[in-house]
Amino acid sequence: MISKEARLFLLSSALGSFAGSFNGLYFNLYLKDLGYGQDWIGLLTAVSSLVVVASALPLGVSAGAAGYKRFLLLGMGLQAGGMALPAFLPVPNWLVAAAVVGGLGGAMGSVVGGPLLAELAESGSRTYLFGLQAGLSVLAGTAGSALAGILPGFYASLWRLPPQGAEAYRAVILTGFLLYLLSLAPLLGLQSGRISAALSLQKFQGYHRFTWNLVLINGLIGLGAGLIIPFVNLFFRLRFSLPDPLLGLVFALNSLLIGLGNLASPLLARRFGRIQVVVACQALSLPFFFLWGYVPVPSLAILGYLIRTSLMNLAGPMFSVAVMEAVPAELRSGASAVNLVSWQGGWALGALASGFVQVRWGFAPLFPLTVILYAVAIAITWRAFREYP
Repeated sequence: MISKEARLFLLSSALGSFAGSFNGLYFNLYLKDLGYGQDWIGLLTAVSSLVVVASALPLGVSAGAAGYKRFLLLGMGLQAGGMALPAFLPVPNWLVAAAVVGGLGGAMGSVVGGPLLAELAESGSRTYLFGLQAGLSVLAGTAGSALAGILPGFYASLWRLPPQGAEAYRAVILTGFLLYLLSLAPLLGLQSGRISAALSLQKFQGYHRFTWNLVLINGLIGLGAGLIIPFVNLFFRLRFSLPDPLLGLVFALNSLLIGLGNLASPLLARRFGRIQVVVACQALSLPFFFLWGYVPVPSLAILGYLIRTSLMNLAGPMFSVAVMEAVPAELRSGASAVNLVSWQGGWALGALASGFVQVRWGFAPLFPLTVILYAVAIAITWRAFREYP
C-alpha cells in the first residue's frame, strides 16, 4: 500500500522528470548553436557539479533540522531558476550563474530525496517504492523526450525560425521551465518531513569504512559518466548528424528502457538479491560501450547506447535502497550527501576533462577509460555490499 504522501512525491518526481527532459535534450545543442565550444559546455557542467560537491555535505548535515519538504521545495525552485536563466541571458557570466544556482538546487533536492522517500515508505514497501519512483520518473522522461523531439520544428514553423537553431531550442527550454514549475504543486500537500537535531559528522565514525567505499564507488562511476554522458546529444549530432526528431526518439527510447528496468528491478532484487542485481547489470553493460562508441553504423551505435544505459541504470534504485538500509535513519541524509558529493565530484572532473579531450582528439579515447573506471567501481561495490541481501 502506498500512502497519500508517497503518491504526491511520486507525482512531483514524474512531472519534474517530464519537464526536465526538455532541457536535457536541447541545452547543449542550444549552446552549440550560440557559438560555444564543447570545452565551454564541459566547463559549465563542471561548475554545476562542483557547486554540488561544495554544498552537499553541509546541506546533508542540516537537512534533518530544517525539514525535508522545505529543502525539496527550495531546491526545485532554484533548479527552475537555473533552467530559465540561460534562455534569457545566454552570456558567459550569466551561464555560470545559472550553473551555480541550478547546482545548488540540485544538491538540495538530491540530498533529501532518498531519505524523504525512505521515510514515506510503509513497512516492507521500501524496495518497491524506490523502484516505482525511479521507473515512473524515467517513463515520464520518455514522454517528455518524445514530445521535445518535435517541438523545435513546431516552434520553427509557428514563428518562422530555423528548425535546428538556437531560437527554436530556446522556446523548448522555456516550455520545459514552465512545465517544471507544475512539479512543485504536489509537494505542497506533504507534511514538513523529518525534523530532528542537526546531524553531527561524528556519528559517522562507526561507518567510516562504509563511507569511504561509498566515496570510491560513486566517485569512479561519476568520473566515468562525466566523460561521456553530458555529451550524448553532441556525440550523435556530430558523428551521425541525427536530426532533432530522431534524437528525441533516441532519448525517449532510452528513458523508456530505463523506466521499465527500474520497475522490474524490485522483482529481480527479491529473486537474486539487491547487490547481485546491481553488480550483474552494471558488469553486463560494459561491452556495449564499444558498440556505442566505435561502430560506424548509426542504428548499431544507438542500440549499444540504449542497452548500455538501461542496464547501468537498472541498478540505481537497488543501490540507493542498499545504502539507505545500511545506515540508521538519522544518518540517511548524510549518507545521501556522501553519495552525491562523490558522484558529482567525479562527474565534474570527467566533464571538464572530456570537453578539452574532445576538442583535441574527439570521443574515441573516452569510451575505454570509462569502461575501466566502471569496472573498478563494480568490484568495490561487490566487496563492500556483499553481506547485504
